[in-house]
Amino acid sequence: MFTPEERQLMNHQFGLSFEPHPSPIATFKLIDLFEDAPMQQLIDVYNSLIKGLEPSVGAMYFTSSIIMFSAALHYMVAKHPQAIDFAPERFSAEVVFIDGQYSYYTVRFRVDKAVPVDIRQQEEHRIEQRNELFARLYSKTIRPMIESLHRVTGTPLVQMWGSFPRITYTYEHLIAQEQDEVLRKRLEDDYSYIKEDMPADAFGMKRNPYRHKYTLLDNPYNPDEPYKMKPTCCMFYRTEEGYYCYTCPRLKPKDREERRQKILADLALQQANG
Repeated sequence: MFTPEERQLMNHQFGLSFEPHPSPIATFKLIDLFEDAPMQQLIDVYNSLIKGLEPSVGAMYFTSSIIMFSAALHYMVAKHPQAIDFAPERFSAEVVFIDGQYSYYTVRFRVDKAVPVDIRQQEEHRIEQRNELFARLYSKTIRPMIESLHRVTGTPLVQMWGSFPRITYTYEHLIAQEQDEVLRKRLEDDYSYIKEDMPADAFGMKRNPYRHKYTLLDNPYNPDEPYKMKPTCCMFYRTEEGYYCYTCPRLKPKDREERRQKILADLALQQANG
């Protein structure tokens, strides 16, 4: 269904694996996470590993994994003649340690049973199918996990759903890398659809969370490429030794400017020292 290279890309970019991790710290059937007790177990394990000072840290970090899991279907629908069925009973969630240049703990999703879904190639029919697949993904698979996280950790639904516009970075990367004009147009059209036209009812919210306009921030490292302010706080500041990210919406403008000036001064010193 997918080449080894494509599977490697999905594992690396979306945290979607087609093989069990050799040494997972904990594993949960995705559909079990719709229930409070298994979700509580996952958060207890994960929050301890990432040194979260409150349950909402684990909730927001896990939400980041859920966002990338969602992006995997977006990728398949635009780029491939086949996707897989994203029904919740076909996946597991694994708490794992990623060892590399930047080592970290994360939750990744594993395909337990890959059921192929042929993507219609005539664009009019593909669009109709895309809309159905996205609605089913969010209403039947993603929404129950988000609502379970809310019940277990008390993290506001609007904060978790509000972080989903981060899929922007995935679309921008895929569009920039795509050489095929037809596939690039599909990616652009799909990105436009989720931002502008996708109904909010799949999310169980009054507003489609993807309808978000980013606030741009000065980038001290490259003024020609401004940063995007995060749509919601990722809660890193509530980890041990954590702090507000430069792009955090909770960081006061005065504090962000002080940090920017410090970065600029450090860069100037580095340049002066050769």
